[in-house]
Amino acid sequence: MNRSKLLVTLLLALALAGSASILVFQRINQGNQPAAMATVVVAARNLDIGTALGPQDVREVQWPTGNVPKGAVMRATELKGRAVIYPVAENEPLLEMKLAANGSGAGLPAVIPQGMRAVSIRVDEVVAVAGFVGPGTRVDVLLTGTPGTKNEALTRTILQNVQVLAAGQKIQPDAEGRAEKVNVVTLLCSGEDAAKVTLAANEGRIQLVLRNPTDTAVPERVAMVGRAALYGEAKPAPVAAPRPKAAPVAAPAPAPAPAPPVVVEKVEPPSTVIVIRADRVTSVTVPHRKAESVNQ
Repeated sequence: MNRSKLLVTLLLALALAGSASILVFQRINQGNQPAAMATVVVAARNLDIGTALGPQDVREVQWPTGNVPKGAVMRATELKGRAVIYPVAENEPLLEMKLAANGSGAGLPAVIPQGMRAVSIRVDEVVAVAGFVGPGTRVDVLLTGTPGTKNEALTRTILQNVQVLAAGQKIQPDAEGRAEKVNVVTLLCSGEDAAKVTLAANEGRIQLVLRNPTDTAVPERVAMVGRAALYGEAKPAPVAAPRPKAAPVAAPAPAPAPAPPVVVEKVEPPSTVIVIRADRVTSVTVPHRKAESVNQ
């Protein structure tokens, strides 16, 4: 009985071992099978921004179908007349997002996106932050001038987080980040912002402020600094708003003056006087008049 159980156990173990061996063998055979491949266009050399692509700049290679990058160009003939708008390394697949649209040409115009404008300003070593403002960097644009009828100079931030397209005639960022002395810097901005930069260049002095490329925050409150911020001049005390004047109260009407006394002549009846002269008695009527004051 024990021998029978032992024999059954051995048979089961052999069956399980055989099944595992078959599965491992199948997996190994699947790994040895060639993967499906697709044709992908890659750069034949390092390509700078604005490079117009030609047959010498690209080549077609086989790429595993499961690993083809999204947006990769599959045929070299699709690149005729196009330029790159981002640096491309040798053997890197060419992606649509790194290429200018058909008919955009080459050089700087090919790098300008739809709806945007390139505007150039004259700079020196100070304005260009000692030459570190180069292609691909981002800057804020400050204007110093005297606005309106005021006599005090003010400095105000007019643009924030603006991309630098070119420094001089160079549109390719320096791989080592070295400074380069230039006289002109080209900025990428909207049409309205390009008008602001042009007006600012004629109204006052422009200063570029270099930003960290990862700092994309744009504060809503625009910075503006005047002389008081430098010298600590006391700000004028706020003037209290004038209190509203109370409505004038009409003075009470004066009491009417008392009426002047009216003199009324009161005529009394005449008096009779008897006059006796010797034997003669006569009566004489004497009129009597008296004035009295009577208030009415």
